[in-house]
Amino acid sequence: MQTLRSERMESNNEHSLAVRLLAFLICLSIVPLGVASRGNAESLRALLLISVDGMRPDYVTQASAHGLKIPHLLQMLTEGSYASGVRGALPTVTYPSHTTILTGVWPARHGIFLNTTFDPLNKNLDGWYWYTQDIHVPTLWEAASHAGMTVASVSWPVSVGAHDVRYLIPEFWRAGTPDDLKLLRTVSTPGLLSELQEKLGPYITDLNNAVAGDRQRTRYAAEILRAKQPEFMTVHLAALDHLEHQTGPFSPESNETLEQIDQMIGELEDALRSRHPDAAICVVSDHGFTRTDHHLHLMVPFAQEGFIKIDPKTVDWPEPRVLEWSAVPWVDGGSAAIVLKDPANQTVKDKVAQLLSRLTANTTNGIAQILDQKGIAARGGAPTAAFWVDMKSNYVVDKSFHQPLVTETKIGGSHGYSPDNPDLEASFFIMGPNIRKGVNLGKIDMRSIAPTLAHYLNVSLPSADLAPLELETP
Repeated sequence: MQTLRSERMESNNEHSLAVRLLAFLICLSIVPLGVASRGNAESLRALLLISVDGMRPDYVTQASAHGLKIPHLLQMLTEGSYASGVRGALPTVTYPSHTTILTGVWPARHGIFLNTTFDPLNKNLDGWYWYTQDIHVPTLWEAASHAGMTVASVSWPVSVGAHDVRYLIPEFWRAGTPDDLKLLRTVSTPGLLSELQEKLGPYITDLNNAVAGDRQRTRYAAEILRAKQPEFMTVHLAALDHLEHQTGPFSPESNETLEQIDQMIGELEDALRSRHPDAAICVVSDHGFTRTDHHLHLMVPFAQEGFIKIDPKTVDWPEPRVLEWSAVPWVDGGSAAIVLKDPANQTVKDKVAQLLSRLTANTTNGIAQILDQKGIAARGGAPTAAFWVDMKSNYVVDKSFHQPLVTETKIGGSHGYSPDNPDLEASFFIMGPNIRKGVNLGKIDMRSIAPTLAHYLNVSLPSADLAPLELETP
């Protein structure tokens, strides 16, 4: 009897071992490949991606000529690799560019065409492309998350609803009142803003409080890096862009702002390396900047030609109410897409072409070029545009319906021009383990950034248009 019982126990033990082994093999077969690869040393890489909105590359590459004290950014020239310039997409504005940086494709593919959504009747109350559901292709957030990485983001454009970001504070506003903070708390990771606010003080949503806003965003991001330890994090700092709009690029105010941002970059790098000593840091910008002192009120001739009909009762309003339209400018800084209500209406299209030709012929209007649909497609712009009005430096397009057609304004700065304008080149700097040191990559295409960062993180982003840049040492 004892022998039989022993034999049965041995049999049961063998059966139990076989079952456990089978279960283990089944578990291995269903773990996503990206997660399974986390055991490899390469897959443990961490990366911090910081966007300094509006930073021309020559702020850094020519820092001494501008008297700039930016030691952290200058270190990236000698200790990492960088581009002498990054050619962006059409138009060179914040939301389309940030989405290209994160996806590796042009606006024509990713679907974020301008900063603001197309809204000729102003029903959306100046709504922007805030929501990730409008992005039509995979992002680096998704690629990193699907590979098993912890992802975080603070104030990155088009991030509301980014479900692959575990610790999320999106860029989002509405009324410009204190209630915006309540709204932001609702669309952020549950409990995150309240947790950080208790330790760091209130998050700043007032866009006009630019430097203080960036400083607080930096403190929040640094705390997330230390406490939550994400392997991939994106942070957007916007104060430089704000000051450049007010005073122009390389003004004393803009230079002072960048020097403060350089300190913030150092704080973020310290927080990153406290948890990931061998992490990489990448600093990019979405576009460059150019000096401006003239406005073209492009809505005026479109109304005069009958393409736009406004409510006569609202003519003297700051923004008259549009009742109907057959062709309308979709304005964003240094350029404007021209959209036809009926793209198949050749009569309207021809009349618009004639109007744009007349406007361009008068050099005082400041128009650099008119792009047709072929030219728009070649620069990655919105396929819904029939034409694109691109301005010369010093001129921006204004949405005002008030005359005269061209007005002189105080010196400021703008972006949004075609990427043909060299002043609008963006920045790319990266430093970290295995990154070649002191290497100037020359001029690069903005679409190459996402696949390059994906390759460094050892994650897959096959939807990107271009191959990764060769950054790493053999």
